[in-house]
Amino acid sequence: MGIFDFFKWKSRSSVFNSEIKTPESVIHPFTKQCQLLKEEFGLVIPQSSIDCLIRFNLPVDNYYYSLFWHFKNDFLEVFYNEKFIQWVVNRYKEVYGADADLKILQEQLDEAKFEFDLKNDSFQSNIIDFDLINQCYAEFKASGEKLMITINFDYENLILNTEMKGYVGQNYPSFNGLYKTTAGIQYKQLEDFKLLEDIIQNLLDEKEKNKNFPF
Repeated sequence: MGIFDFFKWKSRSSVFNSEIKTPESVIHPFTKQCQLLKEEFGLVIPQSSIDCLIRFNLPVDNYYYSLFWHFKNDFLEVFYNEKFIQWVVNRYKEVYGADADLKILQEQLDEAKFEFDLKNDSFQSNIIDFDLINQCYAEFKASGEKLMITINFDYENLILNTEMKGYVGQNYPSFNGLYKTTAGIQYKQLEDFKLLEDIIQNLLDEKEKNKNFPF
């Protein structure tokens, strides 16, 4: 090959290579939806939950899947712990006196657990004053503690934070054992924790055995 032929070949090769495009990676629609939820609501779905929902390729109207396509802050539920309740009661008594009636505080806490705004990281309501609870929550976080924030699937709750994120806790409506009392305040707790992935897999296995199984 002559020197001029070589440069002609090299030129054609360069043009050919420049026309080869690297295929763009396809982003799953649910991954895009999760990003939108984060931007709009501050909702960060546990990665293990995202991965399993994509892998199982569930229909959009599936019980565990549809909520993420129609999400509202109303779907959130906060679960208190003993340390936080004691913190709030102590602060409440500092403000209203050692013999203060805790009935109003009980009602506020019962309402606040369903009025959490992820984006603002606070309890918010146009009707009830949550200032004291929010003050306690800010102090609680500053001390390095966390409250369990969840998405409510009726009688199951997907945990969004803490070391239990990605797990689902059972939220039985009538089991007295799920309620605990600290410093005169009653609050509910979750039980029987399982990974969302394991719950869905078990349901799919049951569906495989019984085609009439409702899933």
